[in-house]
Formats: sequence, structure tokens, C-alpha cells
Amino acid sequence: MVRLRKGRTLFSILLLIIVILLIKLISLESPSVSSKLIKKNNTRYTVIIREFESFDNDVVDTTYSVLNVCGDKCQVLVMSDDLIYPPLALPPQAKVIKLNPDILEQPPNLAQLLQHSQYVVLLPDGTRWSSSSQLQDLIVLLENGDSQVVGVGVGGGTLTCHRYNLDLRAWSLSIAPSPHSEACDSVSGRVTLILRTQHLLNLTHPLARPVQVSLGLQGAARGWKVHLTHGMVLGEGRQLFSNEHLQWKRQTLNDERQKGLFHIFGIKKVVRSSQEVEWYGCSRKTPRCFPTVVDDTPDYLYRSRWTPPCCLEGLRATARHVFQSLRACRARWWLEGGSLLGAVRSGDIIPWDYDVDVGIYAADVDRCQQLKSSRWQTVEDQDGYVWQRATEGKFYRVHYSATNHLHVDIFPFTPRDGLMTRGQWPNAHKQDQDFPEHFLRPISTISFAGVMAAAPNNVRDFLELKFGVGVVENPQYPNPAVLAYNNISARTPL
Repeated sequence: MVRLRKGRTLFSILLLIIVILLIKLISLESPSVSSKLIKKNNTRYTVIIREFESFDNDVVDTTYSVLNVCGDKCQVLVMSDDLIYPPLALPPQAKVIKLNPDILEQPPNLAQLLQHSQYVVLLPDGTRWSSSSQLQDLIVLLENGDSQVVGVGVGGGTLTCHRYNLDLRAWSLSIAPSPHSEACDSVSGRVTLILRTQHLLNLTHPLARPVQVSLGLQGAARGWKVHLTHGMVLGEGRQLFSNEHLQWKRQTLNDERQKGLFHIFGIKKVVRSSQEVEWYGCSRKTPRCFPTVVDDTPDYLYRSRWTPPCCLEGLRATARHVFQSLRACRARWWLEGGSLLGAVRSGDIIPWDYDVDVGIYAADVDRCQQLKSSRWQTVEDQDGYVWQRATEGKFYRVHYSATNHLHVDIFPFTPRDGLMTRGQWPNAHKQDQDFPEHFLRPISTISFAGVMAAAPNNVRDFLELKFGVGVVENPQYPNPAVLAYNNISARTPL
């Protein structure tokens, strides 16, 4: 019995010693948050050098700088759209990836290239790393913050934080500076960006150039934010683009890439922070942005978008020209159909409409030389607008230009027994119907497309006669059955 008690005592002493040793081990200095993260994330990360030019670059020394710091803990990928010429004398640990392969080559598999990496660093050409702690600190910020991307400046240049207002439905982007914010949509200036590999792979165009604009656009569409660090700056290599010719060449290429980027993402109007507007859609010298409309449903509605802003501008200009021409010949005219509906709702074209409708007294057609002449031939007036008799029926059409067929339709009406009638309505819609002439006695006015346009009196009654009760307050796309078949809601709030 005594021996048993001695054994239990010895066991208790040993257990106490073990507990004390464990407490001492735990009480030793705890590793920092960054150390925990690096141990936890002992997987490789990938440095991608994408922003560089073949004709003047510092890619080789940038690559050596990275590898000297990260060693075998990272891989470096130099990614180019085409063959890099002259070739780069890169270290064997770095790979050159051509994104646009030749006809007999296989396209690169980005997911496979990054399969062992938890993070991707998008490094601009000419960057210098001095220690691995710089990367570790960025990873800490990425893991502990709410942002999906972390950015750090390169060299002593100024970085500007931008806020993007991206309205894909309206094909538009507005850019405003946000200089005192650390949460950006995009950053201008020389900046290194780090993000999780899976986030990069989830992008539609993960490596499109310019990288900062591309990442900003795709991130803004997904609600991402870029955290811009202010307490750290990466080093810079030799000066690039040191003369005016190289700077011009680089800027020209950058402008072309940005234009291509806006085309890919369907952005046709960009409003800069200076309020300068840039257009990337159609003009009078090009065809309009959408094809012939079928079933009254333009193709952009199937894309869950509205009329491109460049097309709306063309329609407004054409409408104003037609109004001025009809006034000049003292014709009696008025806004019709969906155009009048847009004027009542917002003083403008309905955001998804594709033409402008005008009514005219048939007896006044011959007062206007353009309409009279266009009965037998197409007429281009001195301002470049094209007048013609429409092939679909007994009405007239005025085009934005001979190339761009955005148009205003002019429908002649004849008073008969107190009604304004067109006779037979070919391919009639709900709103295509005769109406009492008292709506035009007298003709009123309404704001539309930046000017005052002629309109029926008692305009709400007129519209509800044509479209139904509540039409002003209840916007709806045309041809709901077609849209519903394609899983698109026919109703959309303004």
C-alpha cells in the first residue's frame, strides 16, 4: 500500500514538472502575426511581371532582385502577349509565358501555372526588393484587412487613389480621385499589387493590360477594394523611357491597350476626374453600336444593358436637327409614342430606346423640302443627315448620317371625323393607334433631349390612351414575352 502511494506521488511530481515545462515553453516570446502567417502559408507565391515593354525594359535585373530575396519560396513569371524581342537573359528559375500562342502552340494554363501559389504579386518592371519582410508585411495586410488587393508604391513617385463608378448597364465609367483614402478602386502611379491567387483566377481577363485599370474595372464590378499602404515603398531600378520618343511610344501603346480594354468590357463612355468625357463607341463616321432590331427588342437588352450612351447622343442630335427643320418649314408636328413617354418621365429618351418618334400633319409634309424630296429618293442635307421614305410603311426616316443609321421616324397623320389617323398601321404595336384630334388643339410643348419639343396637350391622358393606365409610373421593356422567354425581367425601375 505504501509502495502504491509512493508511485502515485512520483507520477504526480513528474506530471507537475511536465506542466511547468509546457507553461515555460508557451510563455516564451510569441511569434509575430507575420511569422504565424508565413508559417501557416508556407506555400509558394508567384511574382508576375506583366507591365513592361520589349523595346526598353529592366526585366532581367527586376527578376534577379526578386529571386535574391525570395529564393525557392517563389516563382517568377514574365508574361507577354507576344514574343519578347530581343530575348531576355533570365535566370533559370524564371519563366517567360507567351499569352497569345502561335497556331501550333497550346495556350498557357494559368490555373496550372499558379496551382502551388496562395498569393500573386503583380510587379511593375524596374522594381527592387530589399528584404522578404516587405512581402510578409503585405501578406499580413491582405490577410487582416477587408480589401481584396494590397498596393505598395515603387520608387518615390506619387500614387493616386481613384474611385470608380462603373455603370455597366449604361456602358459608362466615371473616375474620381480619392486622395485621402486608403481604400481605392484603382491606383495610378508605379505600384506593386498583391492578391490571393484564387481571386486573380476568378477574373474574366486576369492579365489584361493596362494591369491597374483592368484590375480596377473587374474589381469594381465585383465590389473589391485596393488597400494602399503609405508606410512602405519598394526600391526602383534604372530609369526607363528616358527620351521623348520612348515616352511617346509607350504612351501610344498604353492608350491602345486601354481602348481595347474598354472595348472588351463594353465601356463606351468614360468621364475623367477633370469632367473630360472620352467616347469609345460609335460616331457619325461609324455604324451604330447595335444591329437591326428584331421583335422590337434590341440586342443590348439581351445583355442586360441599355442603349449605349454614344447612340443616345446620336439620337439626341438627330432629334434636335429634325425639330429645327420641321419648325423652319412651319409644319405641325409633335412627339409620339415612346419618345413622348421618355419626355414625361425624364425629359429625355427612354434609356433603352433605339429611335425617336415624331407625328406630323400629312398635309404639312410638302411644306418641308427634305420630306417632299425624300418621297422619291434619299436626300442628304447640308448638315449630313439623311432623309428617306421608310421601306416598312408610309412614313419617313431621318438618319444620323449615311454610315450611322440611328434615326428619327416621322409619321404622317390625317384628321378625319375628329380623329388623327394613319390609315392602316403596318406591324402595329399597342401604341400605334388613331387618337382624337383635340389632343393637338392646341399643340403644347415639353422638354426633350435638351430642347423644347412640340407635344400633345393633356399628355398623360394621351399616353394612357396609347399605352394604358399607369404607363408613366411603370417602366417596362418592349415585347415582355420575348424577354421573359430569355429569362430577362420585362420591368425595370428608372
